[in-house]
Amino acid sequence: MKTLLAQLESRPERGLLALVLGQMLFWTLAPLLSHTAPPLDVVEMYAWGREWVVATFKHPNLPGLVLEALRPLAANAWQAAFIVSQAFIALTFWAVYKLGRELMDAPRALAGTLLLTGVYFFSWPTPEFNHNVAQMPLWALVMLTLWRASTHGRTIDWLLLGVVGGLSLWAKYSSAVLLVVAAGWILYDAAARKRLLSPGPWAALAVFAATAAPQALWLFEHDFSPFAYAARRASHGQWYASLEFLLTLALDHLPMLIVLAAAGWFGKAVEGAPPKPEQRAMHFLLAMALGPPLLTAAGALISGAGLRSSWGAPMVVLSGLLVVALLSNKFSADRLRRTAIGAGALIVLVSGLYFAHMRYGVAITGDPLRGNWPQARISETLEQRWQEETGAPLRIVAGDIWTAGLVGLGEANPPSVLIDGDYAISPWVTPADVARDGALVVWSEEVPPTLSALVDGAVLGRLSVRAPHARTNTPPNIVINYTIIPPRAS
Repeated sequence: MKTLLAQLESRPERGLLALVLGQMLFWTLAPLLSHTAPPLDVVEMYAWGREWVVATFKHPNLPGLVLEALRPLAANAWQAAFIVSQAFIALTFWAVYKLGRELMDAPRALAGTLLLTGVYFFSWPTPEFNHNVAQMPLWALVMLTLWRASTHGRTIDWLLLGVVGGLSLWAKYSSAVLLVVAAGWILYDAAARKRLLSPGPWAALAVFAATAAPQALWLFEHDFSPFAYAARRASHGQWYASLEFLLTLALDHLPMLIVLAAAGWFGKAVEGAPPKPEQRAMHFLLAMALGPPLLTAAGALISGAGLRSSWGAPMVVLSGLLVVALLSNKFSADRLRRTAIGAGALIVLVSGLYFAHMRYGVAITGDPLRGNWPQARISETLEQRWQEETGAPLRIVAGDIWTAGLVGLGEANPPSVLIDGDYAISPWVTPADVARDGALVVWSEEVPPTLSALVDGAVLGRLSVRAPHARTNTPPNIVINYTIIPPRAS
């Protein structure tokens, strides 16, 4: 460890490797050793992924497709999602470091990347692989390839920009905010504008259009339903919603401020410290780091829409680089070492708190979180009761996405999920499919209105289980109601 710390300035790539390995190790083990069920969004990603659809009524389906593609490689599919999520975070670190080397130098690039461990979105939410996590490396790669293309003019960089720009829309449609800022940069920056006279930008546009085309076609065919969903989620925003969004993003950086203070970045300037990046590089950093959140906040202010703090996850990938660039006169090898120590301490401490929260929280409160549900037992028991009743393979599970999505989740060929019993949002299941194959209908508490047509007149059953790690003297605290619609006799 001492040798590694001593070499951080001369061999910063080793520090990056240590950061990536530490992030992947601790933030994979923390949920792997504490969860008995995946997070809600992971259940949702698998429910969509198994259908191999381009998009759904909520979002494009890149995360689901990634998880489904890797399903055959994992003994327990949903546990692999923890590794996938950290791989996406690791790729984000790599892209940010590479961009930092282009804009400044390798030691400061490493410092800016290390500081990201002090941003909320790089720690606690990362076990839940979803669209926000999937966006993060793609945003960083868009920024990296944009800088390289507009600076060096290489055709390969323009083509890569088109690919990652298109893929960013497969992760989440809100990536359009970044693409608008990127287009604005090309028009603002003199060097980038000159490139418009070369084939590169137009090749990038063509590749982008080809990559994003399946998403555009899907949206036209489905009446832009994800945008209607987003509008419903963002409705009824208060006048201060934009300010609240920006303030929350700032508060998400509090651990970073602690690391900066502990490492001495707020101390005296260092004689012989490197100068700030050149003006063009600073303008790029400011545009890419501040442009997307400010544009998002302005759009919400004008439209009166509300904003969710989680939407800002990919917008913070350059926070560390921007801080280091602004504090270049405070940079030193000693402060880099202290930053590395602080980053390592944060990874270990926060992942340890996450593990304790998930592993021991239910024993203290008696109130299980979703990650405390016994997914394997629930799935096995319900599938066994289906088999006893019908003797047929289970092909369809209907119910809310959480409860229904748990059934068969770990299997190689899981059943399809009829989300909320709504054929409109689950087009992979039709009434004819249910009539032919039957369905296992599941829910908690009262029957949801969307399931009433399926449940009406059917015999009801109940499964009561105790969450793992809960106190043994407490009654079962998880109740699942179900009914079986038998398949049509052949």
